[in-house]
Amino acid sequence: MAKKIKINISEEPHCKALESLGSIFKPLIKDFVSAEDFIEADILLNWQYIIGGQIAAYCFPRKAKFNPRDNTRTLFVEVPAGGYALEMQHREEYMLEKINAYFGYKAIHKLNIAQNVKLQPRLPAEKKSNKQEMTEKEKQQLKELMQGVEDEKLKEILTKLGESIILSNRRENDAKND
Repeated sequence: MAKKIKINISEEPHCKALESLGSIFKPLIKDFVSAEDFIEADILLNWQYIIGGQIAAYCFPRKAKFNPRDNTRTLFVEVPAGGYALEMQHREEYMLEKINAYFGYKAIHKLNIAQNVKLQPRLPAEKKSNKQEMTEKEKQQLKELMQGVEDEKLKEILTKLGESIILSNRRENDAKND
């Protein structure tokens, strides 16, 4: 016969007050992760938001390095080969202002800009074009002009040319009126 086990349940609470995970993990990881890692991770994750889409399209952060001798932090940035490095040198002060404004203090003191021939600029996604459409009246006029053309291929080409001319003239007239 199986022996019965008696379990005593006390009325005393067994758990402490709830603690945040941060208070538990911070002491455990403080020796492994430094403040530089958090700054670097924040820059890498939020680069486009920090610096803006125009610069972020051809400028890529790689790492942040702290120099304890002069108490400064350098951000290493790569750009595609070509005139991009020169452009970044001209915008360096602006970029430092944007980065430090994001953090609320002087987190980055210098930029180290390097060219990388393997990098390609990230072009922004194409926006929907404001393609104008011809009115029904314009379509009818163009159709009437094409009635005498018998070759279908030529008719198609001339129709596209006509559409292009009509829309181009409309854009010019709209620009003059503005």
